[in-house]
Amino acid sequence: MNPAPIKSIKSEKIHDQVYEQLKTLLLEGHWQPGEKIPSEAELCRLTGVSRVSVRTALKSLIAQGFLVSRQGDGTFVVDISVDMNMDLLVPIIGLDKKSILEVLEFRKILEVGLIPLLFENLSAADLVYLEQNVKDLEQAAEEQIETITEIDLAFHKKLCLISGNSLIIKVNQILSDLFRKSMQDVVIALGNQTGKIYHRRIFEAMSRGDQAETSAILQEHIENTIDSIKRAKLRKEFG
Repeated sequence: MNPAPIKSIKSEKIHDQVYEQLKTLLLEGHWQPGEKIPSEAELCRLTGVSRVSVRTALKSLIAQGFLVSRQGDGTFVVDISVDMNMDLLVPIIGLDKKSILEVLEFRKILEVGLIPLLFENLSAADLVYLEQNVKDLEQAAEEQIETITEIDLAFHKKLCLISGNSLIIKVNQILSDLFRKSMQDVVIALGNQTGKIYHRRIFEAMSRGDQAETSAILQEHIENTIDSIKRAKLRKEFG
């Protein structure tokens, strides 16, 4: 077992610092799944803090599923899954600080990039779902902001699901509230007409099995929305 680069703790909130340091080491793979970590006494020696602080930090890591304690045997590393790592992003991202444009730029990278996977996994049932979704969007009244938002969100979520990539699906799930708020703001600012047109075009390109056209239309859709939001902001700022 290679010695982990544990640092001496020198300032306030001791147990929080021990917790953060150990969590970072776990996420970076300094200890492998199933491996026994240093004892409380050894961690106290390495960090230079009390056993109470070390024990409190370990209890937090155990409660969050990073570690498991085995009576009389020690504390061991749990297999940290993709799901756990993604869940840890939520407080880091700071959802309320992201602008509409940043969300749209992220969506362009994510959704256009998944098109090859989408065509590998696309089924007749998927096309039936998407066609109904497009019809629902076309039939929604302009003033039904929440309904339009949910239908629009469901279309893009389905594209992620069809990809079959668990990481893409998890990212979409974790950021769903952020996407929803951004999409609602877009609908309020721009209305629903453009979304109806682009979703119909994307669906029809997918139905024809045209991967290149689907990718191009999806990218155009998001870029058009970005440009429209920028123009709307300029009009608001400069009258």
